[in-house]
Amino acid sequence: MKVHTNEDTFLWNKLKGGCTIALGNLYDLYIDELFTYGSKIHNNREYVKDCIHDMFLDLYKYHRNLAKTDNIKYYLLLSLKRKIIKNIQSNRNHQEIDIHNTNEQEFYIESIEQELINEESFAEKSLELIKALNLLPRTQKQGLHLRYNENKSYEEIAKTMNITVQTSRTTIYRGIKSLRKRLTLFIIILSNISF
Repeated sequence: MKVHTNEDTFLWNKLKGGCTIALGNLYDLYIDELFTYGSKIHNNREYVKDCIHDMFLDLYKYHRNLAKTDNIKYYLLLSLKRKIIKNIQSNRNHQEIDIHNTNEQEFYIESIEQELINEESFAEKSLELIKALNLLPRTQKQGLHLRYNENKSYEEIAKTMNITVQTSRTTIYRGIKSLRKRLTLFIIILSNISF
C-alpha cells in the first residue's frame, strides 16, 4: 500500500494553493482505494460515490485551511469516513447501513486505519535505519549487507571481503551494536537477529 510519495506532497501543496488540476490528480490517484474503503462503511455504492465527490469539493472549498500531513492517503480515508458518518447522522431516517454488520464494519475500519498508521511508522523507522546504516564504517555496512540482504554465511562473507571468518562475525556484531546505540526504536527488531 502506498504510504507517502513526493508526488503526493507536490499535489497536496498545489491543492493548498488552489490548483484544481492537483485536486483532479489526487482524485485519480485515490478514487479506487477510497471507493473500496467507503463501500466497507456503507453498502450503497452511489451514496459512497456521492460522499467521495462531496469530500473532494470540500477539499477544494477549504483548500486554504488544509492541514499539513505526512500521510495523504490516511488523511483522505479518514476524511471520507467522517463524511459518510456525518451524512448518516444528519439523516437518521437513512437506513442503508446493515445493522447486523456494523461491528464487523467498525472493526474493518479500525484495522485499515491501524494498518495505515503502522505503515507510516514503519516507513519512518526504515528511513532512520537507512540513515544509521550510512553512518557505519564501510566494512560494517558491507558485512551487514552481505549477511542480511544477500543471506551470505559468515564463511562466504569472509571470502568476499578477504577477511577471516572470525573477523566477519566481529564486523557484523560491531555493526549491529553500533546500530543499537543509534536506534532505540530498533532495539527489539535487532535483538531478534541471530549471529
